[in-house]
Amino acid sequence: MKYQIYTTFQKKNIINQVESSKDKKRELIKLNISRSTYYEWKNNNGETKSKAPNTVWNKTPQSIEQTIEEYRLSGEKTKNSPMRIVENLEEREGYVMSESGVRSVLKRKKLNSLIRVKKRYYHIRPKAEKFLDVVCFDDVEFTRSKPRDTYILNFIDESSYLDLKSIVLEHRINRCDITKGLKIIKKKYGRYPKTVRCDNAQAHKSILLRTFCLKNNIKIDYITSGCPEENWPVESFHRNLNQDIIYQNGFRDIKEWQRVIDNYTEFHNKQKRLRFDPIQRTPHEIAFAYTTKLTQFRLKTKLQRKLHGQTSVQKWVDKKILSDYQNVISLSHIPCPKCA
Repeated sequence: MKYQIYTTFQKKNIINQVESSKDKKRELIKLNISRSTYYEWKNNNGETKSKAPNTVWNKTPQSIEQTIEEYRLSGEKTKNSPMRIVENLEEREGYVMSESGVRSVLKRKKLNSLIRVKKRYYHIRPKAEKFLDVVCFDDVEFTRSKPRDTYILNFIDESSYLDLKSIVLEHRINRCDITKGLKIIKKKYGRYPKTVRCDNAQAHKSILLRTFCLKNNIKIDYITSGCPEENWPVESFHRNLNQDIIYQNGFRDIKEWQRVIDNYTEFHNKQKRLRFDPIQRTPHEIAFAYTTKLTQFRLKTKLQRKLHGQTSVQKWVDKKILSDYQNVISLSHIPCPKCA
């Protein structure tokens, strides 16, 4: 029984009803109210008892809260941050307090968001329209037993979101690894990218890499410092790679890591559908301008769904296209017409 639904007026009426009855116990049984609850109501005259404690042992004194508020509103960097407030309270007021306690006081007085870090504004570039117009590259680190430092260098095409090359390394990437990856891209796809986009790491600003790009007519586009959003293709790929492979598995051999990454790249390029594409093609289809039978089947089903509805489409699929659909699964790794 939830007694919280009773108002003070209803509780007083129940008390009067029970008191005026000949058998109080029987009357409480009829009302489905326990005796302990009834006598608690009677002692409080039907008023709801406050659950707040009479004494709060860890309450900050009012004078200290006022001092914290003054420090916060002072506008001085040596006084207004929670850590600086703790130091000033110890040195000037002789009051020892934790940083979390100061934060709770500021939150209660709605002063916790007074000082905000200035947002960094980043440049939104227009998305590349053609394959190999812009290639974004960066490295991601994962930890394993031996050796401890292992990195994956990824090259992602911006227009199609295709993983051009992923290289597993036992050291922090350097200028030679980047030039090696660009040479592999040229050997595999026939030409260098027009533009490469990267962050402001020392390896990316090396003289060797800039000379190599200048010699091969490759433009280097450095993103704004502290704004990885500008290099979104490779950062998005890193997130998926971490969730699908790195956080769930662990391999001690570099060759085994490279094999796993290559298999994941094959899945990412030729099986993973892109949600932002109107017909949800794979990166390989977008890059080389073709559609597999599976994509064509999905598009036909979508059009039939608009025409006949979901239920009718299921019957139509079961009768006419089910046999073709079973053959499509084996064609998910269809080679590129231009590369065949």
